[in-house]
Amino acid sequence: MQFPVCLFPAVCTRELCVFSFYTLGVMSGAAEEVATGAEVVDLLVAMCRAALESPRKSIIFEPYPSVVDPSDPKTLAFNPKKKNYERLQKALDSVMSIREMTQGSYLEIKKQMDKLDPLAHPLLQWIISSNRSHIVKLPLSRQLKFMHTSHQFLLLSSPPAKEARFRTAKKLYGSTFAFHGSHIENWHSVLRNGLVNASYTKLQLHGAAYGKGIYLSPISSISFGYSETLHKKKKIFAVYEHVPVLLSKSRSSLRPIQSRFLQSRNLNCIALCEVITSKDLQKHGNIWVCPVSDHVCTRFFFVYEDGQVGDANINTQEPKIQKEIMRVIGTQIYSS
Repeated sequence: MQFPVCLFPAVCTRELCVFSFYTLGVMSGAAEEVATGAEVVDLLVAMCRAALESPRKSIIFEPYPSVVDPSDPKTLAFNPKKKNYERLQKALDSVMSIREMTQGSYLEIKKQMDKLDPLAHPLLQWIISSNRSHIVKLPLSRQLKFMHTSHQFLLLSSPPAKEARFRTAKKLYGSTFAFHGSHIENWHSVLRNGLVNASYTKLQLHGAAYGKGIYLSPISSISFGYSETLHKKKKIFAVYEHVPVLLSKSRSSLRPIQSRFLQSRNLNCIALCEVITSKDLQKHGNIWVCPVSDHVCTRFFFVYEDGQVGDANINTQEPKIQKEIMRVIGTQIYSS
């Protein structure tokens, strides 16, 4: 089975590029994937929200949106040079409330967003079009059953040049699979800038006890520990807390409309990466450190809601686990 290649225009922060995309109408259809890839869009919005609500937002909310003002096409409503997190939060709240209430077509979603906040839909367009990763929801037949979540994605976050270098290194040294856990607030940047070595930089959140590099583990429980959300565990009925209670057609009582995905603010995310097994890969028991960023590429992405996690005893080095990973991944990486 071939996965569709979802190519969205990558929007750089240069104003000329932003205005060109807007004027040429390139971005006008970018968010149409809302209709067919709703779960991917919900995931991108959730990542954006987590980064924006983080106390570290000035560091990790990167890139900051470049969005043209619909009422004045010659100016930027959201400008990286004049960051306004409060106004951005207001627009994002509107995106989330409409995504929660409206289960209709993309055009209906856009119409409702325009009514609520004129910057909501342009922001949604930016969230989707600025994603430089290839992320596709996996059908049940292609999911890793031992991960115990239905929210599984093929995630290729490396640009073609890096993938090419990775393949060259793989021919020389071989590769294996390991998990990488990180708070959901960090993935907004990862999907746009790639998985980078954050050790000893302002992006580092945890310590670097084993030196500089990208931290991985063949054991799922270790990486799950790094993926825990910074927010307190809190189950809610809707993605957006101020969604009004709507009348159910099937009942005479009032109830909140249920989200089709991501009902909790407490989300755990973990990636399964392919890593080159060269001498550069440092193994300290079940904690691996890869100092060469070109030697680590994301392959799968798993999301767990409301503080739930998968099997803590998964070991990617077990033959049966490796066999299942290869069955699922097949040649999709390279054909994509």
